[in-house]
Amino acid sequence: MKKPYIVISNDDGISAKGFSALYSGLPPGCEVLAIAPDTKKSGASHSVTLDGPLSVEEIKFMGISACKVKGTPADCVKIAMSNFVRRQPDLVISGVNHGPNTASNILYSGTIGAAAEAAILGIPALAFSLYSYDEDADFTFTKGLIRWIVGLVLKKRIIIRKYGLLNVNIPYLKQSLIKGIKILPAGAYIYNEKYRQSGKGRVRNYYLYSKGKREIRQDNHVMTDAHAVEQGYVAITPLQFDLTDNKSIKSLIKKIKNIKKNNKKGIF
Repeated sequence: MKKPYIVISNDDGISAKGFSALYSGLPPGCEVLAIAPDTKKSGASHSVTLDGPLSVEEIKFMGISACKVKGTPADCVKIAMSNFVRRQPDLVISGVNHGPNTASNILYSGTIGAAAEAAILGIPALAFSLYSYDEDADFTFTKGLIRWIVGLVLKKRIIIRKYGLLNVNIPYLKQSLIKGIKILPAGAYIYNEKYRQSGKGRVRNYYLYSKGKREIRQDNHVMTDAHAVEQGYVAITPLQFDLTDNKSIKSLIKKIKNIKKNNKKGIF
């Protein structure tokens, strides 16, 4: 029987403690390819490098061979699948991110970007994020949760829909304070963001990004991933990447037909 073959990546860089925690949390007996950016790539989303070569350095990581990529998280998964995997992976896992990836942050997240690349390729994928920005955070509970969830996925007791992924956000609390697990939709909030001028140069001005107050874009009484994690629950959200607004298709077709009918001199 073949060992489960897992590819792991992240967006905080290959040296991040969360990446080591991810590897340590995998069930025993897995064959692992570790491939991650050489530096922090938070906010890289699903961007890829198209305007130059990707530098890949093979290094030792926690006793195994790994690849350090001068590129984005999505780059890592793309080149892994093209050049470095020994066979089709059973699972691609991204994380553990330092900080949550809930609600609108899903769109910006490089952690999600790596997992999304696998999902688009039809490979089951997971993304793990811990609600702590502390680089020295304690990952003890997180590692246990990873082992449990990954084990269930590998045993087919949890089925990840093809071309989708599971986004797992974990509160930074003692295990005794974790209230449970909730399967929830992604929230919808935005930040009142600003850019603060930080200085002037000979050619241009310089600005620093500043995250402002969070604004909820939906009914506060509807629990979402962001609410759940803040209240002490592990939040699991299935994601897919069909961006079509299917609810609007019929309405738009009807409107276009009416325009064509009443516009005899138009382009139609």
